[in-house]
Amino acid sequence: MAFKRPSLPELIERVDQDVLARLPKAQAALQKRLTRVVATAEGGVVHGLYGYLQWQERQLFPETCDDDMLHLHSAGVPRRQPAASTGPVIFEGTDGSVIVAGTLVQSEDGAEYATDAEVEIAAGTAEATVTAVEAGADGDLAADATVSLVSPIGGVNSQATVGADGIAGGTDLESFDSWRDRILLRRARVPRGGAIGDWEGWALEVPGVTRAWEVPLGMGPGTVVVYIVADDAADGPLPSQQLLDAVKAHIETRKNVTAHVYVESPIAVPFSPQLSVVPDTAEIRAAVSGSLQDLVEREGEPGGTLLITRIRHAISSAGGVDDYDLTDPTANVTHQTGELPTWGGVTWPA
Repeated sequence: MAFKRPSLPELIERVDQDVLARLPKAQAALQKRLTRVVATAEGGVVHGLYGYLQWQERQLFPETCDDDMLHLHSAGVPRRQPAASTGPVIFEGTDGSVIVAGTLVQSEDGAEYATDAEVEIAAGTAEATVTAVEAGADGDLAADATVSLVSPIGGVNSQATVGADGIAGGTDLESFDSWRDRILLRRARVPRGGAIGDWEGWALEVPGVTRAWEVPLGMGPGTVVVYIVADDAADGPLPSQQLLDAVKAHIETRKNVTAHVYVESPIAVPFSPQLSVVPDTAEIRAAVSGSLQDLVEREGEPGGTLLITRIRHAISSAGGVDDYDLTDPTANVTHQTGELPTWGGVTWPA
């Protein structure tokens, strides 16, 4: 039989009756008595102890523990730390001018980047790899963005341009929800050095990776293909080349089998259903869109299938929907090898 925590009034009454049972009848019959005060105070203390024990019980399991206690269950699953953005910057100036390692440049929004190594301008330009001073997703910059030297350098133009690959790879500190999910996944599937599930788990250890899938023998015998996405990146969900390289390097350090690993970006295939809803309001449309987007991000996988039954359930379960008409799709949505459904938005009637 499950234990039921007594309420505060129940505890006070229990203590009061226990005290009265030990007093002479004349004192027990008093309408106003000191024992009632004692019972109230003691009942409050005991109620607090019950609450503490209940809190302690929740901390025993990663599913229910508080966020700040999650580290007690994270053996082998460290929290993903923030990563700094990195990428190429092209400087212009006089040939022979030197840009030393650690030179700071600044974006228009104030983010600072330092050059990783010394470069010299030749033929009017020089390309240097820079790394954001502060880790985090805010350090990402698109290709062709303009940055400026924090301190002037003789023979070097004060403004520089971000290279074609952009400055990317910056990620924030992993959320507690994501960390908790990985801890539970690790408990359900203990790593075995390269068995099914290990490759996906290793990929998820890299900052910036939010979802991953593995395909054994994906490139033939002796190979494993790992697809990754970065939903939280500014230009996501498809990963940057920097993130692909980081995941491959990390897996190479973790595996102890001879399989050759390929870390790839899936091919994005937008999922854009056509439908109408009743009642047709902005709130209902937003609810349906959110439900369908959640379905795509939760159940979509490279080469997988979005079931029409799941699509219809996502629509009908959105809050406030009385009726709907799904024009497209009308059957299961299948994808070829490497194709991943991504959210493309709902096409509503004009």
